[in-house]
Amino acid sequence: MAHATRSPSVSIAYWLTALLLVFGLLAFLTGTFVIPGIPAPQVDLEGTKPLLLVLVILLGTKLLLEIMRPLFKAGLRDRFRTEADVFSIFQVVGYIAWIGALGFSLYVVLGGNFAQIGVLGGAVVFGVVLFILQEPLLNCVGWAILVTRRVYKLGDRIEVNNTKGYVVAISPMNTTVREFGGWMSRDTFTGRYATIPNKSVMTSAVFNYTKDTPFIWTEILVSITYESNLPRAEDIILEAANEVVGDLMRDNKDSVRAKYEFRDLATYVIEEPTVRWKMKDSWVELGVVFFCPAYRKGYYESEVTKRILEKVSDEPNVQIAYPHTVSVPFSKTVPHAVVPAATLPPSE
Repeated sequence: MAHATRSPSVSIAYWLTALLLVFGLLAFLTGTFVIPGIPAPQVDLEGTKPLLLVLVILLGTKLLLEIMRPLFKAGLRDRFRTEADVFSIFQVVGYIAWIGALGFSLYVVLGGNFAQIGVLGGAVVFGVVLFILQEPLLNCVGWAILVTRRVYKLGDRIEVNNTKGYVVAISPMNTTVREFGGWMSRDTFTGRYATIPNKSVMTSAVFNYTKDTPFIWTEILVSITYESNLPRAEDIILEAANEVVGDLMRDNKDSVRAKYEFRDLATYVIEEPTVRWKMKDSWVELGVVFFCPAYRKGYYESEVTKRILEKVSDEPNVQIAYPHTVSVPFSKTVPHAVVPAATLPPSE
């Protein structure tokens, strides 16, 4: 029959009780602790002092490892994929702790200085605990930065380490977001939550879509053939964008400009849809730039795209460029004058 695994709290209580009983017994035998009605034995333990200290070291090591086990698991959970990996690392730490305890014990038996043992042991314990708790400590520092610097807050749309989401909870350890984007082609909610360690504000770039304004800039690229009427293509794209977001941009241009830190930056704010041109190998790329509410970015991009396609389909002098392949069959009947010499078959 399988035995139930003892909980961490029970193990800690068990070994703590054992250590306290040893201390109590030593105090009673040396007369330091007196039980009413029972005469103190006044035993001289000077000769067995090293062995008793070894017993305390071993019990203390076991108690320390039991205390560290749940802390270790909590501190490294986000750094490894499975609990088996965390357990393997803890085993290594346990071996190191026992080697250190046995080394201290040997040092005591051979007549080492007790004061030096205490200082060295305390330094080792402090180093191990600091190593285990470095992730929780960094997360707490990151949380303090979030609270004081307002890097982001509840309700903001952020991106950290390629994870994008709507902030729904901030704790001292991590930030929880309702993810959007991910495997979706647009900024649409995926239906899952993502957890971001707070230390990321110190180690990674944090993008806040809605820190000071609910609007975000976006761009739609349209490929137009060189043979098209390019000025007319620009007019069509501007008409489509203005029908969808033109009034929205003009109504909110002042609030967007007011959020810029410097006056020269505010002068660069685009107040209405604008088209940028760029030459490509086989087409001209026309990009329409506009801003819209961050939470409806996908919707406005889709609407502007539909309007552009509708208008282009009604304009015979504007053609969308797209990659395609033309196959030309080779014929021996083609006159040599129109066929490059390098492509002619060898003469018989």
